[in-house]
Amino acid sequence: APIPKRPVITTVVPAADKAPALWHYTTDQPASDWLKPGFNDTGWRQGESGFGTAATPGAKVRTVWNTRNIWMRREVSLAAGDLKDIQAYLHHDEDVEVYFNGVLALKSTGWTTSYDMFEIPPAAKAALKPGKNLIAIHCRQNEGGQYIDLGFANVKAQ
Repeated sequence: APIPKRPVITTVVPAADKAPALWHYTTDQPASDWLKPGFNDTGWRQGESGFGTAATPGAKVRTVWNTRNIWMRREVSLAAGDLKDIQAYLHHDEDVEVYFNGVLALKSTGWTTSYDMFEIPPAAKAALKPGKNLIAIHCRQNEGGQYIDLGFANVKAQ
């Protein structure tokens, strides 16, 4: 049987392995609506992605995060043509929850040692729209290294 062709992966929103992005973040438990558009995060700190500690495998740390929890928010602009084949490009250590415009997009426990592609469930994909979108992340550190960063890519079969 012929070997399947590799998909074509095109960066839509770069992660820190390609270019840093500015995020609002806090390490203090925020109000319950922190993940929704319209939440006032002006009192939060700002830092460049990725967030974590230098000894974490595969990490591209630009902002040190060395507490148990981090909550992050960022707006990204997406074109209508980006939405059909979009996937999350994520490196997490450790447990992570990602929200798109207030909708839970993915939840994963444990850790990765590199950036991996994550398919976006239909309900979360439907929450993304052309124009500005709020991305909110909560990452929890349990043991060992720690790191969090996210971008988006289009993944198309050849």
